[in-house]
Amino acid sequence: MKSAILACSMVLGLLVVPVRASAQDSSSISLSPRIALFAPDSYFYEDFVNFAGDGPVEWSHGALGRMGAFGVSGEWRVAHGIRIRGEILRSFDGWLRVAHSVVTPRVLFEPPRVVTTWLDAPATLTLTSLQVVLPTELRWEWLRPYVSGGVGGKRYAFGDPLTPNEAGATLPSPGFTWGGDLGAGVELTLLGITADLQVRDAITRYWGKTQHDLVYTGGLWFNVR
Repeated sequence: MKSAILACSMVLGLLVVPVRASAQDSSSISLSPRIALFAPDSYFYEDFVNFAGDGPVEWSHGALGRMGAFGVSGEWRVAHGIRIRGEILRSFDGWLRVAHSVVTPRVLFEPPRVVTTWLDAPATLTLTSLQVVLPTELRWEWLRPYVSGGVGGKRYAFGDPLTPNEAGATLPSPGFTWGGDLGAGVELTLLGITADLQVRDAITRYWGKTQHDLVYTGGLWFNVR
């Protein structure tokens, strides 16, 4: 995986040239190899299976762990620093942590207990986005903060749990869901080369719950036209 990322970066470096500071306000098209970190929402889903009385007696919930990602961004820089940015990112080494809990009934003088079974399953996220990037008034010669917003989506893919699902835990289904993006970032230009750092909230809904997943990305911009 690391070799593939390095090879892609070297090919892009041979095909394009770094963005120069003098070209920042002119119309141009740029590409950026990206590295990223996904910080998913606390709870991915929750499913209540059986109820008794006023409360549940069996339920499952899952959470996605933090995962690294790589991808590419393309950007059309139009007048007055406004940009249209498209991006695709794919995670690697991601995991889904699933807990299946059952309330055991009272036995004589022993109170009810909650018995929880844990499962781990590999998970892969693919994020796509189309953003409008707007400059701010806080601008310096080498540092330019910005805000961004747009639409996007997430595609979830899951592997089989590492251990058999003997407890009957509810597992998530793969699929794609649309959403929105809100974020902010900064461009830094040193020695004529422009780096970009961004953090954004990738907002989607899954299993009836709004997901707020933070996406941290970074990369270098290269002019292609």
